[in-house]
Amino acid sequence: MSDPERFSVPFVIEEILDRLLPEVALHVPDHILAIWFPPGPANGVMPEPSLARARAYAQSCGCEFAYHGNAHEGVFYRHVASGN
Repeated sequence: MSDPERFSVPFVIEEILDRLLPEVALHVPDHILAIWFPPGPANGVMPEPSLARARAYAQSCGCEFAYHGNAHEGVFYRHVASGN
């Protein structure tokens, strides 16, 4: 994949994120994030362009994305509505 703007998230992930409940999060390890949103981590640090693409993808599915470098994983989630 020579074009860094291209990525390949399996189509089933979009369906999973569309159905994600606020109490549930999808944790994705670095080595998978590197396949979906290349390039992967360099010297243990995930590049900002990759993280930006992951955040944009999450938003396109109505989710949020956070990266936890200490755990070497990204997390897709929905906010829990307050006041319930």
